[in-house]
Amino acid sequence: MEIKRDTYTVHFSEPTLYVDNKSRGRSGHMTHALAQWAPGKLIDFNSNCTAVKYWGHSTFGWVEYRISEDGGETYSEVYELPYSKKALYDGIHVISVEKAVACDDGRIVAICLRNDADALCQPWDTPMTVTSFDGGKTWTEEKELCTFKGRVYDACYHDGVIYALEFCNDGTGDFCGEKEDHVYRIFTSRNNGDTFEELCVVPVPTFGRGYGSILFDDAGKLHMYAYNKNDEQHMDHVVSEDCGHTWGEPAVCLLNEGIRNPQTAQLDGVYILHGRNAALTGFVFYTSLDGQNWDEGTDLGHEEGSCYYSNNIVLQDKDGNNRLLVQYSEMYGREMCVNVKHVWLTVEK
Repeated sequence: MEIKRDTYTVHFSEPTLYVDNKSRGRSGHMTHALAQWAPGKLIDFNSNCTAVKYWGHSTFGWVEYRISEDGGETYSEVYELPYSKKALYDGIHVISVEKAVACDDGRIVAICLRNDADALCQPWDTPMTVTSFDGGKTWTEEKELCTFKGRVYDACYHDGVIYALEFCNDGTGDFCGEKEDHVYRIFTSRNNGDTFEELCVVPVPTFGRGYGSILFDDAGKLHMYAYNKNDEQHMDHVVSEDCGHTWGEPAVCLLNEGIRNPQTAQLDGVYILHGRNAALTGFVFYTSLDGQNWDEGTDLGHEEGSCYYSNNIVLQDKDGNNRLLVQYSEMYGREMCVNVKHVWLTVEK
């Protein structure tokens, strides 16, 4: 498959199966964190969740990960994240790792979502972090990222600083904003995850909003995107030119097929946006040259239901060329249970 435009073409590889939950009678929602802590060295997280409770659409389970030392070509055996197993046995929270970052000193910081062990995917407690200093072999004890309950939807590392985007909503009601204090906050760490402090409240509308994505573009501008539950064809977008200290006026992006759980990247000057479409019938990709005006959208997958949650990371192939690894969930025909797949994107100009 390809997306062909006047000045560029985005090529897609054939999707491959990364986690075969169908064969082991499990599911795998919400945990899709990816981080590269050294050239070619990738940690790739997934969840090992029940296929029975809530029809397989929950976080009831634990977190697994594999290591690649060749830029995502091959992977190690499966490892379990100790904190997630401990939390499951304690029975109060279950853990997801939607985002992780790798720092210049090689440490990996996994940002852990905590939700009620007896509920589907919410309510949420305060987010936690665990850190590995040895490429995922061992992990520190967990510690609180901030005192606001909610869900960290995205995180990135830029010029030695970790940026974490949290929607501060405890999820006791709807996962989208319902109250004045349901706002998007960005927290930063300037000591590679040892401590975090609040940077800002992002000035986007929050009522009816949920999910979120942040992106530093090639010019160093920070973009933030938010999903609009009441109008899935119009995604909120706001840009900061000073790393989140001040922001421009919020704008709205028109997306023909809509978007849920938007994930963004910039690959060789082309902006990529992907997520589940508004009709809940496919996995849609959009491209843009400015991060604001997007093309009409191109579908990769066509399964209906609660799937196509995703994440991405820019890596290099053996020749040093950039390519985008996209990890996503896809239903396998048992209630709402999902496998996990990979697809690679490259840009030709």
